[in-house]
Amino acid sequence: MSANPASANAASVTLSEGTLSSISGRVKTPQYDRAKVQPGIVHIGVGNFFRAHEALYVEKCLEMEGQEAWGIVGVGLGDGPDKRAKADAVNSQNGLYTLTEFSPDGSTSIRVIGALLEFLHAPASPELVLAQLANATTKIVSLTITEGGYNLDEATKEFVLSEPGVQHDLANPKNPKTAFGYIVESLAMRRGSGMGGFTVLSCDNLRSNGKVARTAVVSFARARDPELAQWIEANVSFPNSMVDRIAPSVGSAEVAKVNALSGIDDRTPVIGEEFSQWVVEDDFVAGRPAFEKVGVELRDDVESFEAMKGRLLNASHMMLSYPALMCGFRIVDEALRERAIVDYLLAFLEKDAIPIVEGPVGVSLDEYKKNIIARFENPAIGDQLLRIANNGAAKLPIFLSKTLGELLNRGGSFERVALCLASFNHYLRGADLNGAPLSVDEPYLTEGDRTLIGSNDPHAVLKLSPFESLRLWENDTFVAVFDRTAARLKNEGAVSSLKQAAEAA
Repeated sequence: MSANPASANAASVTLSEGTLSSISGRVKTPQYDRAKVQPGIVHIGVGNFFRAHEALYVEKCLEMEGQEAWGIVGVGLGDGPDKRAKADAVNSQNGLYTLTEFSPDGSTSIRVIGALLEFLHAPASPELVLAQLANATTKIVSLTITEGGYNLDEATKEFVLSEPGVQHDLANPKNPKTAFGYIVESLAMRRGSGMGGFTVLSCDNLRSNGKVARTAVVSFARARDPELAQWIEANVSFPNSMVDRIAPSVGSAEVAKVNALSGIDDRTPVIGEEFSQWVVEDDFVAGRPAFEKVGVELRDDVESFEAMKGRLLNASHMMLSYPALMCGFRIVDEALRERAIVDYLLAFLEKDAIPIVEGPVGVSLDEYKKNIIARFENPAIGDQLLRIANNGAAKLPIFLSKTLGELLNRGGSFERVALCLASFNHYLRGADLNGAPLSVDEPYLTEGDRTLIGSNDPHAVLKLSPFESLRLWENDTFVAVFDRTAARLKNEGAVSSLKQAAEAA
C-alpha cells in the first residue's frame, strides 16, 4: 500500500474528520458521532485485509445505538521508514479511509470507514501500546499477524521459545517486539491492577486459529511466569474464527483509480470484493459488539468452516498462484482466462480435495467450489498472484499438507499437487519459465532451506523444513510423479503441464 498522497483532481476532498460533510453523497460516510466512540478493540497487524473485513463489521456495529464502546486502536509492529509512514498517513486522516467494493459486474460501492480511531506504531511508542492494551476499556485484542507469525514449530506444533524476538521480549518485557510480548505484558499489568483479561481474537487463515493463538500466548507466558500463564488460561478467551474476503494490494495505480471514483484524496484506501464472510465462536470473556446483527455468523462449528475454506479456497489460491506465475500471468482473473488453469483447479477440487473434506452442516461443497472460481474470475479486483504466492513456505503446509497427507495414505493422485510444488520450486529461484523476474518474499525459510534452494538437489523443494513432516523425498511413488511433472514443466511448459495434470485420474 502506498502511504503517499495520490495525485487528485482539483475537486478532490482531502480526507479527515473535518471534511466528512463535504464528501459526495454517492460515498457513504460514518452514520454516528465519532467523538462519542471509545476504543474497545486493539488490533495488531493493520493491513488491507483487516481494514476491509473486521473493521467493516465493527463500522456497521457502530452505526447502531449503544455500540459506542467498540472503536478500534490499530497497532503496527513492523519497523522501518515505510511502516512509520503508513502510521503517519493513517493518523493524518484521523484513522479514516475509503473502502471500495467491486462486484463481478463491475459496479462499485464506496464508503468511508471510521471505526479505526488511531494507529500506534509500536516500535516508536511501546509504552502507549502497552497502556492501551492494559486499559480497562480494552475488551478484545484481535490479530492479523500472518500464518507464520504464531511462531509454532510445524512438526511439533509447539511455540518456538528460541526465536530471537521471543528471547528479546522475555528479557525486555516493557519494550517488546512481538505480539505475544505485548499481549502477555499487558495481561500481567491487568492482573497486577486487579483487572480481568480480554479476548484474543485471531483473524488469520489458520485451522483452529484460536487454539493456535492460545498455544502461543500461554507458552510465552509460561516461559516468563507459570502463575501468570495459569491466570491467562482462566481469564482470557481465544475463540476460533474463519475469515474470508479478497482484499488485494493497493499500489499507486489503484490509489488513483479509487480516489477518482470517490472524489476523495485518500492516502490509505482499501479495495475488496463484494463477498465477505466471518464465522466466529461466541466466546468473548469481556463482551463483544453486536456482531450477530451485521452478518457475522456466531457458530459452534467454526472448525468445519475453517477446514472447508483452508482446504478448498485457500488451497486453490496456492495451487493457482505458482503454475499461473510460470505461465507468465501476474493477475488472478487474467490467469483464469486460460482454460487449462480453470480445468486444473476444478480437477484439484473435485478429485483431490472435496472427497476428503466434510463441509459444515447446510453448506454445499459443490456450490462452494463454483463460488471459488467465480470469485477468482472477478475482473474488477485485479488481485496479484505474487501477493498470494509470497510467504508460501508458511502457507503451503497449512493449506495443502492435510490433503496431500491423505492422498499419500490412500494412494490418491499426486499430479496436481506435484505441479504446484514443482512450480513453487521455480518461484523460489526468482523467475518464471520465460526468465521474467519474480519478487520472492519468504521470511520463514531457514538458512538451511535457503542453502537447499541454492543447491543442485532436484528434490530440494521436497526437503524444505515446512514439508519435513511429510517426508516427501522418501516416498518413491510421490518422487516419481514429482520428477515426471518437473521434467514436463521444464520441457513442455506450464500450459501443457496444467492440461495433463487436470486430466490425471
